[in-house]
Amino acid sequence: MTPTTTRLAALAIVLAASANASFAHAQDASRSGDEAQAPPHSAPAPSSPTPFAELDANADGAISKDEAAVDPPLAQAFGTLDTDADGRLTPEEYAVYAQGQS
Repeated sequence: MTPTTTRLAALAIVLAASANASFAHAQDASRSGDEAQAPPHSAPAPSSPTPFAELDANADGAISKDEAAVDPPLAQAFGTLDTDADGRLTPEEYAVYAQGQS
């Protein structure tokens, strides 16, 4: 073997080892990503109703149809809950909904 051939062979070995190490690292990173994205094995916690004060965004003491829109189930039940048909849910009207959601 000539010195040039020896250097080329050494370079090929170094490149092959480097490529193998990079591939192994990529596989490990891929596995770590899969484990991190695995769904939890427990059931989701039941959701509690959004507090009245949080829904009453303008703090006027009532929940308007627009304010209720952030809670789709509430928005869907709005007409039934609005017993005085004034277009707003009072704390008492909302309490009926919240009690059913607990």
